[in-house]
Amino acid sequence: MKALLLWLALGQAFIAGHAFLPGTVVKLVHPDLIPVYTSGVVEGKELTFPHALEPETEVRLLILPPDASEREAAAAVAEAPYGRIGPTGDDIFVRFEGAERAVSLKKWLLDAYGIELHFAPLAGP
Repeated sequence: MKALLLWLALGQAFIAGHAFLPGTVVKLVHPDLIPVYTSGVVEGKELTFPHALEPETEVRLLILPPDASEREAAAAVAEAPYGRIGPTGDDIFVRFEGAERAVSLKKWLLDAYGIELHFAPLAGP
């Protein structure tokens, strides 16, 4: 029950800052914010990243609403949560300050917004 309450509290805090409307851009960047690894745009009910990242890669998520102002972009940088690409490469486990464990972005987006998260397959050798 405690885990469910934490999940809802984190989700509500994150939801308050991000609506994930169509056109929202999500950039996966290095933990120091440079470079940008890949970015995706919410289109309909999907968020697709055209470039997959290696499992366990540490990232930060820059979430920019459609037509973000300079102020909104600066806030996105300041608030960018840390995450890690999951072991199978098809999810991002986001760490929220004060949380005991990371939250699956794939599950959270689907549960909260009905948005499916997709990554392009990793390029083979």
